[in-house]
Formats: sequence, structure tokens, C-alpha cells
Amino acid sequence: MKISLRNICSNFDGFQCIIDLYHLTKSCTDVELGIDMSSVGWMDANMCAPFGAVLHEFRFKYNPPRKITLAGLQSRVKNILQKNGFFKNFGFHAVIIPDIYETTIEYQHFDNGDAIAFKNYVARHFRGKGIPDMTPALHRRLRESISEIFSNAIDHSETEYGIFACGQYFPTAHRLDFSIADLGIGIRRNISKKIKLELPPDDAIKWAVASENTTRLRKDGRPGGLGLKLIKDFINLNKGKLQIASDAGYWSFQLGKFETKRFSMPFPGTVVNIEINTADKQSYRLASEIDPSNIF
Repeated sequence: MKISLRNICSNFDGFQCIIDLYHLTKSCTDVELGIDMSSVGWMDANMCAPFGAVLHEFRFKYNPPRKITLAGLQSRVKNILQKNGFFKNFGFHAVIIPDIYETTIEYQHFDNGDAIAFKNYVARHFRGKGIPDMTPALHRRLRESISEIFSNAIDHSETEYGIFACGQYFPTAHRLDFSIADLGIGIRRNISKKIKLELPPDDAIKWAVASENTTRLRKDGRPGGLGLKLIKDFINLNKGKLQIASDAGYWSFQLGKFETKRFSMPFPGTVVNIEINTADKQSYRLASEIDPSNIF
């Protein structure tokens, strides 16, 4: 089977491109998938997370694993995939380029039991890279919140394929982008299954990101939502962006405003995109660190 792709950016159209790819491959029983990348002039590196998730399912859905080839790679796109380790995860033969500028957050696939490995991955990659100045306590909480997305994806998504993550720091564009993807049941089906609340896919995401909403409590008694409250609060102040794609729903948050749309077909799971504005020169701390007697 042969499929042609177009540009894959961190936006509604980029997600739709990956969704289209998934549905084209869903019923394919060929032992080899050929992807024509000649029309892909740009690919945001963080989008390797959902892209890799779709390719992983196609490759390992049957035994023995099926073969995937990428043809017509333009130099800019090939350079990204050589630097972030995407190629080696799929057995593609390509020279690995060292990341001498340390701008990549490498593409990784984590099994369901790899929570500690994911925490170490976040700790390793969320240093420097233009992240705004913040206290050690807030930086630790930010990393914990990102790790919480991983844990809640494992708890809620019922994924059989684990979690996929990737990111990139764009110094000239003043962005640090990071994506986490799973191939589970998605937010809408999880809400329906756990609390019998039937919502359209975009409204299901809006419901899930509301901090007071959850489908169940975790073992420690705390709500088991998406883990985005602190991240959303920081992104709002930072003037960054959050995006979630799940089922046929798309949700975006930027500059204090929400946007929702619907895809033509559902994505098989959930993707969370975090975009940090690295041009931000503010300093941040937790509200609990502020001394009320010393604010003037």
C-alpha cells in the first residue's frame, strides 16, 4: 500500500493529516506500507509522537511486524528525523545526526509500566531549552504535571501500545513544543464508560480539562483528570499554547481563549501538545512560595 502525506504542523490540519493516515492504514492487510513524503516540506518534530503512534500500531498489529518505508524525504524533514531518533525506532536505515545544539526532545515509545523512565526523560529534556525562569519548586511541579499526563493516560486510556512522546526547541521561533500521544479509547469514550455521560467529542475534551471534573479518583485519593491544571495556568501566563486531539474532537487554548473543532474522522486515542513561549522573560513561582508580608 502507498500513501502520500502533506505538511504535518502542530495545528488542526496537521492532526487531520495524521488522522487521514490512520484511517487509510486501518483496514490495510498488506505486509508493507510505503509513505511518499515528497510533498512534506515541513514537519514539526513534536508531531512525531502521534505520527509514530499510528505507524507503530500498523507495524505491530500483526505478527510478524509489517514493514514501513518513507520515500521522497526532503532534507529539512529528514534532518529532523535523523536528529530526534525517530528513524531508529522503526528500523529505517539512515545516518543519525548528533544534536550538538541540544534542541531536540527525542522521540520515545514508553510501555505502560515505564512511569519512572518517563519521569527521567522529562527531567533530562526539560532543562534549558529557553524555558522561562522559575523557582526550583515550580520547575519540579511542572515536570510532575507533565509526568501526570503520562500516568493518567495509562490509567484512563486502556492503551495496549503504551505512550509516545517527542518535542523540539525552536530558538528562532521562540517555541518549545512537546507532545504526548496514546492509542487508547479516547476522552469521549472514557467519560461515557466511567460515568455514563454522553458528550460530543469536542465537548468531552472541554469537560475533561475543567479542573473539577474527573471520571474517578486515583489510589492516593486525588482526582484522576488529565493533569493539566498547573500546565494550563502556566501556559496562560506564559502566552504559550495547549492543544488536545481526541476522538473527532480538537481543543486549543491560547491567550486565555478556547477553540474547539471537529475532525472529519476520529483519532484513535488522545494527543496533548504543550507549547511554551520561550520569548517570555518573566520569572515564575508557585503561589505558595509568595510571602504575603513581602509583596510590596
